[in-house]
Amino acid sequence: MFNYYLILGSVLVIAIGQIIFKFAAGQLRFASSRSYYELLLDNMSPILLVTLALALYLMATIAWVQALRSVPLSVAFMFNSLAFVLVPVAGFVVFGEPIPRFFLLGLALIIGGILLVTYG
Repeated sequence: MFNYYLILGSVLVIAIGQIIFKFAAGQLRFASSRSYYELLLDNMSPILLVTLALALYLMATIAWVQALRSVPLSVAFMFNSLAFVLVPVAGFVVFGEPIPRFFLLGLALIIGGILLVTYG
């Protein structure tokens, strides 16, 4: 059971990483007249955020590999589809992005599919 928590944690951390990437992308500032050094200094905060997101991805990958030691890949991989639920919800909550029209139907189908594969 612990390995399923690792899988869920991995998916959650990857979704958090996506939100950090989006936030960092909104902070990037480019001006063609600036030197590379000035661009680096101007974008230090988003670069650090991207670095944080990549570190989270590394941790999620380590958890994922550990979980795959005992969970079949055919089952574990289904949990990745939860990111298709978590990221749009976080986009709505954090950035005010619209939720797709048939999101709730898709959510139900994704969760139903995960349950079918896991317990079927």
